[in-house]
Amino acid sequence: MPKNIVTTEALQERMTANAFNNWMGMKIQELSEDQIVVEIKWRAEMMSNPKAKVTHGGILGAVIDAVADFMIAAKVGIPVPTVDLRIDYHRAAMPGDLRCVGKIVRLGGTNSVAEAYVYDGDEKLIASGRGTYFTAAAKSKD
Repeated sequence: MPKNIVTTEALQERMTANAFNNWMGMKIQELSEDQIVVEIKWRAEMMSNPKAKVTHGGILGAVIDAVADFMIAAKVGIPVPTVDLRIDYHRAAMPGDLRCVGKIVRLGGTNSVAEAYVYDGDEKLIASGRGTYFTAAAKSKD
């Protein structure tokens, strides 16, 4: 797999330039050649059901999409459009910060595939997903 061509600092700046990612409190904790680890600061507005106090599935899906995309961005230089996204929900996310780990499955010239896994503070898997991203978009920026 090619080396990352974007620094952690540049990727963080790009990630939080998106107002929604910034609202979610996404912070890169680790960026290596093989994975990105992002912390998400939980907030009460993320609840889908205030009585049950569970995090809305849309938040989890958005985190998975962004983290998978930004792992690819580390390799190609910019975030790229999502072509397809599949999310699996494994358990309810209760209030508390989350950690999401993203990994590339395949880096291609036209489309690339990445996965992301969301964990709670007890390291329990909350949700996972796989996305296809249009990496040819990065070539057109050259």
